[in-house]
Amino acid sequence: MKKPAIFAVFIAYNAEKTLKKFFETFPKHLFDEIILVDDASQDSTYELAKSLGIKTYKNEVNLGYGGNMKRALSIGLQLGGDVFVDIHPDGEYLPSSIPAALKKVEEGAWFVLGNRFSNMATPLKSGMYFWKFIPIVGLNLLARLILQTDIKDLHQGFRVYTRRLLEKNSFENYSNGYLFSIEMIAQAIFNKISIAQVPVETRYTGKKRGARLKHSILYTTGTIKILLFFLAAKVGIKSKIFSAN
Repeated sequence: MKKPAIFAVFIAYNAEKTLKKFFETFPKHLFDEIILVDDASQDSTYELAKSLGIKTYKNEVNLGYGGNMKRALSIGLQLGGDVFVDIHPDGEYLPSSIPAALKKVEEGAWFVLGNRFSNMATPLKSGMYFWKFIPIVGLNLLARLILQTDIKDLHQGFRVYTRRLLEKNSFENYSNGYLFSIEMIAQAIFNKISIAQVPVETRYTGKKRGARLKHSILYTTGTIKILLFFLAAKVGIKSKIFSAN
């Protein structure tokens, strides 16, 4: 059987200050290709990435988290990748979980998610604000109830996608913002795709310690809307990302 091509996917925006240090300790030997897509940064992220030898692309305009992720995954598929490790080069998620996540793929998972809550105190110890911790836990509980899943952390930023998942899920139709993430998970569950989870280490500093209140409210209301679409699809009502059974 052909060995799957394993790609690392970095989506970046104004990552000039963190990229070099992140890349120095990144386990490059695990990957057949590393690509970075710069979302029209206002600093020298693009130039720095190229100087580090990373296969680098740049969006002409800012596409947002989801828009940039869609472009990065599309590029990866076109380049022949089979497994895509999505980890942000801002240093928030540590790469220590990558070997365990790739092992899950070897064992048959189509989709792997990081779990910050294998120990509930860990996110707080790593710098997450308490006021951010409480709504994330609450939103996780709500989503787990509606999606009927045992996934502990549905709103984090470490993921491993497979070609099989991306060919099954209609990710091109997802949001261009952060809702891309929960849309991918919800459709994967709807499509009965095998999802695994692994503990992931985080480091929250500076702006990464808490999203703006406005963005948090929009994300929360958007997530609830997606969960309602999921329930509707379960009774046969189609929507953009859910097709009826």
